[in-house]
Amino acid sequence: SIIMAKFALRAAQRLPRALRVEWEDGFSAQFSYVWMQDNSDHRPSLLHLDMNAKPEGINADPRKVQLIWPPFHTSEYTSQFLRDHTCVKTTAAIECPITQKVLTVPWRVLPFYPQAEAFAKGSLATLRWGAGFVEPGTVWPQLERIPSLVTVEALTPGANVTLVDGVAALSLMSATHREQFDFLASAPIDYAEDFFHASHPTATIHDGKIVAATFNNDVRSAEITVDSIDRYYQCLKTFHKICLDLQHTIHLEPGSVLVVDNHQTFVGAPAQCTRQLQINVFN
Repeated sequence: SIIMAKFALRAAQRLPRALRVEWEDGFSAQFSYVWMQDNSDHRPSLLHLDMNAKPEGINADPRKVQLIWPPFHTSEYTSQFLRDHTCVKTTAAIECPITQKVLTVPWRVLPFYPQAEAFAKGSLATLRWGAGFVEPGTVWPQLERIPSLVTVEALTPGANVTLVDGVAALSLMSATHREQFDFLASAPIDYAEDFFHASHPTATIHDGKIVAATFNNDVRSAEITVDSIDRYYQCLKTFHKICLDLQHTIHLEPGSVLVVDNHQTFVGAPAQCTRQLQINVFN
């Protein structure tokens, strides 16, 4: 009860670009609206993340704050969640060892491969993706050792898969938006899902060359790891736009296997009625 009283909210005030929150113990903090929008109940795509977002209304009680975004979308933030994110988190990025590449290309389709028991037996885990949209990203970046290889098999005819060469996207960003690339490359991104948690650099650079790319918007955590939160989101939006420009869609049929370099390629899937995909994850 003492802890609950200490972290009870006393007041919440709308400012031009941030929400100011004060707790009963006298501590106060400001939260950027773009960060709050990004960490709402339903995280928007980076493409639709509004850098000038501002709530139309606010409701607050000692336990939570509710923001009303146009048009009439609400999101809630508990007092404890806000208190846990009042400062920049010092984090050290973990660079996964880059092993000898199995593929000489970012991905490859092996046509009419027999249903691969060898793949399944040697995999770290097997996942299923249904008909819903999966944003292209690194598979399982919340692990300290990111899986190096992913295979995708279609369980239904005419399954669509989206792929982005993350290394090519970062290289293009380095050439066209150098300052933003340098900022993003120097800012570790924190990932979390269930009990797993890890921070990784978006770009792994060896001898001046980008050799690996890591990013997954779906499991990117709410931790604040940079001082300039607006600049951070602007860099993410630029990177996302470049990834969209380089995105490929391929069609898989049952019996074929898509083999993906998970240290280089972001894999996802568009929404597609009745589609079923099996993803095998390897170290």
